[in-house]
Amino acid sequence: GVARITSAKGEVRPLDRGTTIHVGDRIETGEGGHVHMRFVDGGRLSVRASSRLQVENYSRSTDKTTLTAIKFRLDEGVVRSVTGAWGEAARDRFRLNTPVAAIGVKGTDFVVKSDANNTLASVYTGAIVLSALAGGCQASLGPCMNGSERLLSEDMKGQMLSLTRQQSSPQLVPLIDLLAQHTRPAAPTADASPRTDYPLKADVNRADMVSEKVVVSESLAADVVVTQVATAIQVKQAPAPVVLLVPVVPGQIQIGAPLPIAQPVTPVAPVVVVTPVAPVLPVQPTVPVVVQPVLPPEVKQLMWARLAAVATDGDTISRSFAVAMQNGRQGTVGNGAYALFREAGGGAPALLVTSEASANFRLAGAAAQLVWSDRGRDMIDPVRVDNGTLSVDFNRGTYATQVNVSSARIGTENASSTGIIKPNGLMQFTGGSAFTTGALSLDGKEAGYFFEKPVPAGQLSGITLWGR
Repeated sequence: GVARITSAKGEVRPLDRGTTIHVGDRIETGEGGHVHMRFVDGGRLSVRASSRLQVENYSRSTDKTTLTAIKFRLDEGVVRSVTGAWGEAARDRFRLNTPVAAIGVKGTDFVVKSDANNTLASVYTGAIVLSALAGGCQASLGPCMNGSERLLSEDMKGQMLSLTRQQSSPQLVPLIDLLAQHTRPAAPTADASPRTDYPLKADVNRADMVSEKVVVSESLAADVVVTQVATAIQVKQAPAPVVLLVPVVPGQIQIGAPLPIAQPVTPVAPVVVVTPVAPVLPVQPTVPVVVQPVLPPEVKQLMWARLAAVATDGDTISRSFAVAMQNGRQGTVGNGAYALFREAGGGAPALLVTSEASANFRLAGAAAQLVWSDRGRDMIDPVRVDNGTLSVDFNRGTYATQVNVSSARIGTENASSTGIIKPNGLMQFTGGSAFTTGALSLDGKEAGYFFEKPVPAGQLSGITLWGR
């Protein structure tokens, strides 16, 4: 089919097999057109018929992954994207924007269909985070965490994400085949030569092949090391019973002196005065004082889902997506590695309903990590989370929270933030030393949020659960 390329300078030329693509180029396909692009890091991009896609950035820094940038803009049509080596090494630096949505990935094979007012997205492997294109999302990279984001992973079978210009956040809808919906055969022409619809997987026999990318069902979070740090439980051992020994005072018998004898009076027998003996009472031991352990609060309505198939050592806060979706739980927020699910309310839409003016929460559990660089390689250390506080003002719709994060490499860091509570119970960050995003249960009794904070040694991130 027909396809053309428009350079950043406005030069237009036809697209054919072997054409070189540069940053700033816009690829356009006509009816029946279909273009496959292979990038220098092994990434793949399939542009389907009647589509318009721009390559806004595709760069890598060998010294710092934070300078890597991969960014596309799909104005209309359908594309399928498979992340390459650069995107996998810096997963928080990949972005695909549409006219209404921002899409971040974590090493993913996904499909997007978009026009000026609607965006649909489905996932083959891995996960995506889709949010409304608002605020600073237009210029940023990676998942846009603006409070409207929603996660879709390969575990969420039979579902895809939908966002329209009129909606404030994406919605999960039944899955359809986006590629089949958009495919229309081109009308044959007299001079048209037969063409092959090359698969997304490149020809391994080509000499200029840089790396082969095979789409596999991968566990995206396998390289994320997290540790569960529950609220410390100090159990005081009951003291040994203290026995108070009461001294027994023996009874005393006092014998009075004999009365004087007067003659010729008959002597009087001596009068004996007897003091009664105090009874001997049994010794009563003191009752031992038993200090009950302070247990962390139970959290049943909220649950974190992880992308990894198996939990990492020490992580007891997250579950698989299949478990998290039980009991009618629905996804709320996510960061590409984790997603927070909560039980749905009885009606629609989901709204936070509580008669309380404010509430203080206790930390029920947390899992966190430090990502740091060692000569260009990302290293991951588990960290401890404790001494957390979370207060919510339901009348004003605000929250304030802080946790202490510690490890041998960073010492102790305090991660604090404030934000607003939306009518649907989602938590939106407004300020503080750490970025947070999360949700409350619809009755206001439980909470959970993801936090992220840059430190001199690297990047701190983690998930938390709170209850009362």
